[in-house]
Amino acid sequence: MIGADKSRDPVHASRRRQPAATVLAAAAAAGSTGSQRQALLRLLRSAREAGSSGRHHHGLQAAETALQLAGEHGFEHLRSEALALLALHRFRLGQLADAIPPGLEAASLLERPADAAARAEVLCTVAMACNELGLAHDGLKYALEALSAARLCQQPLMLSWALNRAGLCTFSAVGDLEQSVALLQQARELAAQHGHLIALFSAINNLGSSYRTAGQLAQSLAQAGAAALLAQSLDYFQQAATLATTTDNPHLQATAIINLAEILTDLARYDEALAELAQGRELARCGDFTALQHRADLAEAIILHRTGQLPAAIAVLQRVLALPAEQIEYEMRVLAHEALYRVYKDGGQFEPALRQLERLRQLEQSLADKRSSTQGWAIRKELEITSARLETERERLKAEHERLRAVRLEAEKSVAEARMSELEQAVLVDALTGVGNRRCLDREGPERLAQLQGGFDGMAVVVLDLDYFKSINDRFGHAIGDDTLRKVAQLVVLHTRSVDLVVRYGGEEFVLLLMETSQEAAVATCERLRLALMDYDWSTLHPLLHVTTSLGMAWQNQPQDWQAVLRAADLALYQAKHKGRNRLEVAPAL
Repeated sequence: MIGADKSRDPVHASRRRQPAATVLAAAAAAGSTGSQRQALLRLLRSAREAGSSGRHHHGLQAAETALQLAGEHGFEHLRSEALALLALHRFRLGQLADAIPPGLEAASLLERPADAAARAEVLCTVAMACNELGLAHDGLKYALEALSAARLCQQPLMLSWALNRAGLCTFSAVGDLEQSVALLQQARELAAQHGHLIALFSAINNLGSSYRTAGQLAQSLAQAGAAALLAQSLDYFQQAATLATTTDNPHLQATAIINLAEILTDLARYDEALAELAQGRELARCGDFTALQHRADLAEAIILHRTGQLPAAIAVLQRVLALPAEQIEYEMRVLAHEALYRVYKDGGQFEPALRQLERLRQLEQSLADKRSSTQGWAIRKELEITSARLETERERLKAEHERLRAVRLEAEKSVAEARMSELEQAVLVDALTGVGNRRCLDREGPERLAQLQGGFDGMAVVVLDLDYFKSINDRFGHAIGDDTLRKVAQLVVLHTRSVDLVVRYGGEEFVLLLMETSQEAAVATCERLRLALMDYDWSTLHPLLHVTTSLGMAWQNQPQDWQAVLRAADLALYQAKHKGRNRLEVAPAL
């Protein structure tokens, strides 16, 4: 799809390289005055500001210099920010494979609860880079990790962006338009509630993009409903264009107008599309937004092709492809070659059409190599991080045991063991599934229950257990069992709202805190979730795998003893198991 969400963030603008005098001067000043830390802070500020203004070449230079300076002078606490900014600017410049390693490295350094917002932000970048590189399932994995981190940090704007990314990656990975739209609508509502125009624009724009992709797919398969999907896409793009006019952001406006031109082209409204293209191209030219100019050129070529002006279409596409590699994004080059192939073929020029196919094959092989290399790097990095953690823990435990043996005081040993236990419980996220853990529930459950009639109208405590999970491990192995738990967690997160809490309570048991206004609404949510888990295509994990769940629910609309409510939900789960499993039972009122 032309421009398939390249503008999903309005600050995305591939400008020509800006002078790096400011960046270099800061580094030079660090060497001459010894104030390396101040120079590093200036570089990081410059990289952040470049991201907001779309000067990504300048931002890339600043981030690279900041990363080098942080490494040379041991500023480890600032290194994670330099890595995150490096990933962001590489992504914005279309360097997708090169954006992922620094992003994952930054995320590995941001594991404290206090770093949840920064971790969510960089994982959003990694998710989008994976998604655009064609690693859709990896993109969904990192988007869901970003969503978990955003829920922990409790920042509405960050949560809006994470929901936005999860919505896009859900559609790319599993083709679930309904769930994608639900997540994007949540992102839209949060952005609107908190008055953030850029996040609101992005959510509306991506709703248009999701419907457009679905409509194009239906159109290519000659399916009924394609026109309705494209019409819905047009409506969202028109809303985004109207919103863009209320800002003074020229990149936002150019993006919205070119998106509008592209969907009008899909609907064969060529005169309207050309009028929008003229306006969007002028805005892109004035702002020096080269990526948007290329999108406008490609859209114009498609219109020329469809209206029978083949020589003119060829001329436009050849002009785009004649640009140096650093001036045109990889995806745009692929789309231009594909469009040129179709023009040549329709014009009966089969030899040049064949050359375009050969070039497309070469580009696809290059992309496949990049995907393979990136996935390999990510696996090695995860192993490296795990190994480093284990080694650090081993050394820490060894030193602790040596100290205890030297002192030989049982009291001190007890204190140390208690401290070790406390540290083990400090992390609030379950390592296997990425959702909250039992400690998270112990903190959030009593607090939320106590706030009933204050901040919330009602809350359902739901205990969810996988039916016959032991037989899954016995029949298919523990690796499939772990994959099943991870997928269940993903599906539960996708089918609950941002205000809800999902935790893995232990083994195959999960606990959900659903902030509902009535018991009936909570029951409906549980039933939708039960059916979603039952209907999911589990053969993607193993051909013979089938999963059902039993649920016990206790609903409260006033403060109550937390343990009593949790126990009531657990007893309701027991009743669901006793009555045949794969069902929901509701506990009596306390």
